[in-house]
Amino acid sequence: MRGAWWKGLRLALAMGAMAAGQAATAGFVDDEGCLMCHKYPRMARVTEEGVLRSYYVMPDVFSITVHRNVPCRDCHTYIKELPHRPVEEGVTCNTECHSIKNPATGKPFSHKAIYDAYIGSVHGRKKIEEGLDGDKPYCVTCHTNPVYNPKEEKPPGRILDRCVLCHEDYDFVEQWYRHTSRRIKEVRRSSIEIVELCSGCHADERLIERHVRDAEEKERPLGRKFPVAAKSYQESFHGKLTRYGFTRTANCLDCHANHDNYYKSVHEIRPSRDPESPVSAENRVNTCRRCHTRADENYARLDPHPSSEKEQNVFKHYVEVIYGLIGDVVILGLVGLSFLETLGRRRDGVVWRLKRGSSWWRKSKRNRDRIV
Repeated sequence: MRGAWWKGLRLALAMGAMAAGQAATAGFVDDEGCLMCHKYPRMARVTEEGVLRSYYVMPDVFSITVHRNVPCRDCHTYIKELPHRPVEEGVTCNTECHSIKNPATGKPFSHKAIYDAYIGSVHGRKKIEEGLDGDKPYCVTCHTNPVYNPKEEKPPGRILDRCVLCHEDYDFVEQWYRHTSRRIKEVRRSSIEIVELCSGCHADERLIERHVRDAEEKERPLGRKFPVAAKSYQESFHGKLTRYGFTRTANCLDCHANHDNYYKSVHEIRPSRDPESPVSAENRVNTCRRCHTRADENYARLDPHPSSEKEQNVFKHYVEVIYGLIGDVVILGLVGLSFLETLGRRRDGVVWRLKRGSSWWRKSKRNRDRIV
């Protein structure tokens, strides 16, 4: 009897888990049964190096991604059986993965072209990276960030009705409309969002300290503004306008990305010492002229990242110190003057009352109070 009760309980729990899994995966179809294992949060192992690797796929999150309708083995092409053998090398963003072919080239579709541009940039790194290169952003650092993944809009019914005449499937039309429409319409983020995204790394003091220390030890070149990039931008004229909501001021990508091919250039940010960088000495004037049409070489010499750090700008540092001292002296003088004036009035018999507002009152010999 006890054994039958235990088996019944196990069966009920299993059915509950299956129902929960089906509910969570309602946004897509798991035809290959991969979530039979990967839907469990504790699906993980410890590698030979002692690193915990999680293989958990969050169904509710995956169901709203742009890849939700791509079968798992379109990317994980090395899996031939279930349960599959241990994976030696996972999927990277340049893997030829989709079951469809690029109609322009006839080859399997992939993100290899944009991936190669990213690898050649100052941010370029492999998917699994150790040491300081692990601090760099990989593709998913930005493309799983809410700033770069706005909610997809539901297509208008009149468009669905027209497309379905040939494609004959409303679900197919809706899915592909959302996928393509997000890439056709303007998707540039606001200046505030771009600054927020870049500051995620460039305002991390511990990350910056690691790279500065390593550059000093190895005597390798490091951008002079790298340690203060985010902070100095916030102190700049551009940063203050952005912070107060002005939408037509320069953000990080307005200067550091080449606008001739903006969507590719944002993936291949280059250091200022690279001649191809928009902020290099060779290109800085033209970059400034995108907004400041009359800019010349003298104008381009102005520091767009003014910093009060002594190592960055000695003149600005001491100017701020002096102005700070002057401000403190003025405030102390005003407070001192008010204090002496209060003592003088109290000596003359004037009192402070909270009546009809805050005022100084003096008792009149003719019994008529008056405000001083």
